[in-house]
Amino acid sequence: MKKFNNKYTAVLVLLTMSLSSCLKDDTIIGPDAPGALKNIIELKNQSAIKSGATAPYAMYIPFTLEPTSTSNEFEVAVQYAGAETAPSDITVNLATDAAAITTYNAKEGTALAQIAATSYSFPASVVIPKGQREAKFKITVKPNTFDATKENALALKITSASTGTISGNFGTAIYSMPLKSIWQGLYTVHINNNYGTIDPNIGDFVEEDVPFATVGPNKLQSTYVNRTYSGWVQYQFSGDNSTISGITVFASPSIRVSSIEGVDLVDPVNKKFTIRFTWLGRGVTETWTRTGDLP
Repeated sequence: MKKFNNKYTAVLVLLTMSLSSCLKDDTIIGPDAPGALKNIIELKNQSAIKSGATAPYAMYIPFTLEPTSTSNEFEVAVQYAGAETAPSDITVNLATDAAAITTYNAKEGTALAQIAATSYSFPASVVIPKGQREAKFKITVKPNTFDATKENALALKITSASTGTISGNFGTAIYSMPLKSIWQGLYTVHINNNYGTIDPNIGDFVEEDVPFATVGPNKLQSTYVNRTYSGWVQYQFSGDNSTISGITVFASPSIRVSSIEGVDLVDPVNKKFTIRFTWLGRGVTETWTRTGDLP
């Protein structure tokens, strides 16, 4: 994996490039972060947050789904972030929150769609036992009932709790559940900043075992921008998988101006593609070659 001295690079970027994007790091955000507020009730991080730090709600991708599957489930937990443990049994009431998805889309420029009520089930309430910190429960979904043309998601919120204060930041969460694309997998990626603004942090390199995950209808996402800066890049493939029709670059903390300059190769049989695109003036050529399945 490509690595940099983050302290040195941050100074270099600020002084010579005047950019606000950051090199990839391991910053922890969310209800489990050091210094988080105490005595509050929240939806606990069960996996990495996939939304940006300025997003109105935390968004997770618990899994990608086979379109023909009749039933899948994932685990969620509600947490008492008290100084110690729950002082008594705490009843936490739950409900969906379609308005949260509307707000998220407006703020983040996404097109998530709340799945129909017939496509999911979860308990109306859970109890954090006295002396414990959390209670886990399962959400069951039916992928074969999803609308394959939409970016399927479920927004969940804590409506009330018998003890404590509901978190303002993590009282609501969005779970995106994309139907699996044929492009999903692990890739070897050749990245070359060979035109436009030349960024010494990117250069010309190859990285192996890069995850490429489905996040929407034929939309896939790679972590880190050019495998160098914190954020992500989304690649929108056409419905027949013959080309790439759109690209979105999120370099912390926001979506950056980007455009496709050329799609030189899209091979859906061998799962290989080459794309040229710019973001903030940088011109980058990427060649992706699939090597295996996601773990």
